[in-house]
Amino acid sequence: MTRGLVGGPIPFRAQVRRLMEKQIMRIKLAFQALAIAIALLTSLSLAGCGIGKVSISQSCLGPCTASPTTEFLYATSTDHISAFTINQSTGALSSPLTMSGPNQSLGMVATVTLGHLYVSDFLNDAVDGFSINSTSGGLTPITGSPFSVGSAPPGGGGLSNIPPGDFYLYVTDLNAGKVAGFRFDSASGVLTAVPGSPFPAGNTPMQTTQDYLSKFLYVSNLNDSAGGISAFTIDQNTGALSPIPGSPFPSGIAGSFPGPSAMVVNNNFLYVALAGTANPNNKIVAFAIDPTTGVLTPLQGSPFITGNDPLYIAFVPVTFGSQAFLYTANVQDGTISAFTADDNTGVLTPVNGSPYAAGSSVGGLAVPPTGTSTLGSFFLYAADPQAKTLRAYAIDGNTGALSPISGSPFPAGNAAPMLLTVAQGP
Repeated sequence: MTRGLVGGPIPFRAQVRRLMEKQIMRIKLAFQALAIAIALLTSLSLAGCGIGKVSISQSCLGPCTASPTTEFLYATSTDHISAFTINQSTGALSSPLTMSGPNQSLGMVATVTLGHLYVSDFLNDAVDGFSINSTSGGLTPITGSPFSVGSAPPGGGGLSNIPPGDFYLYVTDLNAGKVAGFRFDSASGVLTAVPGSPFPAGNTPMQTTQDYLSKFLYVSNLNDSAGGISAFTIDQNTGALSPIPGSPFPSGIAGSFPGPSAMVVNNNFLYVALAGTANPNNKIVAFAIDPTTGVLTPLQGSPFITGNDPLYIAFVPVTFGSQAFLYTANVQDGTISAFTADDNTGVLTPVNGSPYAAGSSVGGLAVPPTGTSTLGSFFLYAADPQAKTLRAYAIDGNTGALSPISGSPFPAGNAAPMLLTVAQGP
């Protein structure tokens, strides 16, 4: 079966992990390799006017000089993508505009300010590309979309973030054990495969992320017995990938499963939330990234404890102080864990009051880029698939603490939202 997000009188926190079981079983029958339960993937695109240190993208929680640009929150559900306009003063969401989308998606990412949205199509091993209407948030397919990942379907997986000023997008292929690279045209959004794509990755590659200078790419290997992270150098001229010596780098935990959207880079640190395969985990492993070679070295104190089953992650890279904020959506707990991330050491420290209740269920997370922050506010959005709503939280710019905003939760129509990302109009 390929349709239907959930079914039967199953407790929802078990349902969330079953969302991907039906997809994974298709691959397992072919390869006898996947004995896991995973959930859908979200991808976060952050950008803005920065204060403090440079990171994968820059955001400001204090006053900025740039004028606000309309921002839209996008959510995937079965066969659909929904768009919500964000009130940049309050964080409130409009009623959803619902459009056709992939039947099952494992990744979604937006360009920073160029007005394009990309969504992976697992069943067709492809990436669907859309242009964003700057007034309504409506989506129009890009010429040539969907773009083939390059192998036999199914398999299209997680999409990388797109750092500011970059023009390369990467997508994992779980079925083929590869990662595909594309260059996108900034005007049309058309994707063109980079030379040599797709590139061999580890055992069942799932999630991928770029560093802030687009020098390195990291890919989580779902079925690696040591929870390995494949590392590549990105050719700055072509986007082609070359393995970094020593790759893959182990997380040190067998069957750890770096979960959907559960990798992010800040400065010279990589964070990977471990959801677990047969049994849920509750950890984040953190690595220092050698800025010259891209080699990963575990941080002292890693792994750090989260709630149970952290399948999703969101990140605020630049704040009022010399720290970032990191959030995980913990499916088994129905909570959101919050941490400060020290810009100099990479160490994670739990925020007072964490973990936070996230409603009847918890799915993907997303943080807006610059628009809301230009008005002195910053917000975190969390999907609540069971309730068919989206929860919105105000972020304390000093501490990272979360508080529900007025009007939350917001109706998502008839859709059960899972993946979330925020985009700006062109």
